[in-house]
Amino acid sequence: MAPPLHFTEQGTGTALLLLHAFPLSHAMWSGELARFATMRRVITPDLPGFGRSPRLTTPSIPAMARAVAALLDGLGIREPVMLGGLSMGGYVALEFFRQFPDRVKALGLFSTRAAPDSPEQRAGRLQLAGQLARDGIEALMQTAVPKLLGPTTRARRPAVAEQVERAARAASVDGVADALRAMAARADSRPLLAAIGCPTLVVAGGEDRVIPVAESEAMAKAIPGAQLAVIPEAGHVVNLEQPDAFQGIVEAWIRHN
Repeated sequence: MAPPLHFTEQGTGTALLLLHAFPLSHAMWSGELARFATMRRVITPDLPGFGRSPRLTTPSIPAMARAVAALLDGLGIREPVMLGGLSMGGYVALEFFRQFPDRVKALGLFSTRAAPDSPEQRAGRLQLAGQLARDGIEALMQTAVPKLLGPTTRARRPAVAEQVERAARAASVDGVADALRAMAARADSRPLLAAIGCPTLVVAGGEDRVIPVAESEAMAKAIPGAQLAVIPEAGHVVNLEQPDAFQGIVEAWIRHN
């Protein structure tokens, strides 16, 4: 049985569930929570092992998706939801659709990919998980975190860089290691894309160094009728780097669905 997830919620109506990036928490969606709550019931959980949510006994992306389903069950939400996920949250969103397609009204895939890790990426995640056990969270700060932001953000918006670094430093070492191993073992979701029949929005940062824009373009082309938006001067954490542009794009998707 999945452990209960900590979450925040605001608003009424159809549920809009937003799943956060690695290695952050639900707090990354505070701007979206405030803006979108005028239109939807916005729910922002901490994924297992992050923020105030407990770790999974056997961490995996499928288990994370089941924990999200259990959250909806606990809230009495039976009707299909709008589901958006950024980076790791996008992996969980795709897995949620794989397991529970009838529970998804519309899908948002932000700074994420359907392909599994390459052997090199997988080895890098597992190596970092081992480093965390020896060196603590500083291992994460020196390797993964610098890649999260684009050069424009680092040059012009130091407050955003400080926000992301502060949030990453607050993450649980065990939770981060669990997630690294779960992401390394995740399934290839590319065969799933052609079966996605709900309205889908793909958002990419034009300066994303983690997931190149070409991957987002290919993913959007593989999903029937998907909309693609590329936000200039944004890296991987696109909603924090260009909040006005990101929220405007997502708001239009919400209003049309």
